[in-house]
Amino acid sequence: MKIATVTAPVATLWSRPDAPRPGVDAAALGPQCDLRSWAAGLDDTGRLYDGVLTQLLHGEPVLIEEIRDGWARVVATAQPAARLDPRGYPGWLPLDQLSVRESADGGTEVDGLAALEVARAWLGVPYVWGGLTPYGIDCSGLVHLAFRQLGVTTPRDAYDQHAAAADVPLGAERPGDLYFFSRPDGRIQHVGFVTTPPTPDGRRHMLHACGDAYAVVEEQLRPNRVATLVSAGRLTP
Repeated sequence: MKIATVTAPVATLWSRPDAPRPGVDAAALGPQCDLRSWAAGLDDTGRLYDGVLTQLLHGEPVLIEEIRDGWARVVATAQPAARLDPRGYPGWLPLDQLSVRESADGGTEVDGLAALEVARAWLGVPYVWGGLTPYGIDCSGLVHLAFRQLGVTTPRDAYDQHAAAADVPLGAERPGDLYFFSRPDGRIQHVGFVTTPPTPDGRRHMLHACGDAYAVVEEQLRPNRVATLVSAGRLTP
């Protein structure tokens, strides 16, 4: 049995693969489904459709029991449903709304490089302080969600991520490590993914949710970032 996490903003759990109605439920499908327009387009009869079981949020874990024709039969372990399955709520999800990570009895180790590749899919998402969704996200939220999407729980805030990370000497950082930045009082207040090793002349690049650019960007460290860079770190499961 494999485990996975939801990668869509919101994934609808269906009673069977053919439950989505042509046209009516199109906006609820796909990696970037639009649940706002889907719900707005439902009439009274459509809202009562029993082909919809529940909905799963981005990053929510599932067990995969079967994969068939682009669909996965799953158990949503974060939503108890004892009368249906003691492990969680069972149903079907489109496979393109999931990130399949490993077998439940062991598998590939998740590292920072894999999390960096997940974070790259968020390029262009707006910056929102405290945000944790595809509609807006902040710097530590991006790190937290990138790892969570791979099934790894990390602290939510940059300060705690810094405390949890193994220290990496500046100059020895590698893609997938993290850069940490501090306020004048020394408290960690920003974090981003290292995207390339530092160049011989000291230039560094990172991917981060940037409050100055109001978006997730990949860029060379700006002078204000260089001035507040305090360390690099490595989060490991």
